[in-house]
Amino acid sequence: MAEHADAEESLVYDVLDLVFAVAEQTNALLADTVGDLGLTAVMANTLWKIEPSATPSMRQLAADLGCDPSTVTFLADRLQDKGLITREIDPANRRAKIVTLTERGLEVRRQLATAMHTRSPIAQLSPTEQRQLSRLLTKAARAKPAQTEAATDTN
Repeated sequence: MAEHADAEESLVYDVLDLVFAVAEQTNALLADTVGDLGLTAVMANTLWKIEPSATPSMRQLAADLGCDPSTVTFLADRLQDKGLITREIDPANRRAKIVTLTERGLEVRRQLATAMHTRSPIAQLSPTEQRQLSRLLTKAARAKPAQTEAATDTN
């Protein structure tokens, strides 16, 4: 029984090592790609969060990025200086500003997507393998973490 538990624990460690290896390769590719585009990883992530067909408010963008609105203002300033986004007053709520990708912003976002689609470790998998991996990672991401004994100890 203990042997089985050790094998399962070892498998979890092996899988986590592989997840981290894929993440490191993806991050290295992202760093190369954003560097070539004259962006930082945070700026690229901000650009990525702005869907081409959407016009999020600055507040919504902050929520999507999980950061303070003042950080989004800083990032939006940099992206606007590079001609990648515009900020305008929201006609539906004049107190809010909305963000829109410019033509240049759309092109840079496409270049990011193409690099990830063609050069990432995931791109090396077949479409069937990608769907299977997506299902498994979605299941793992949605699972509630097991509580440790220390977290459940009420003494």
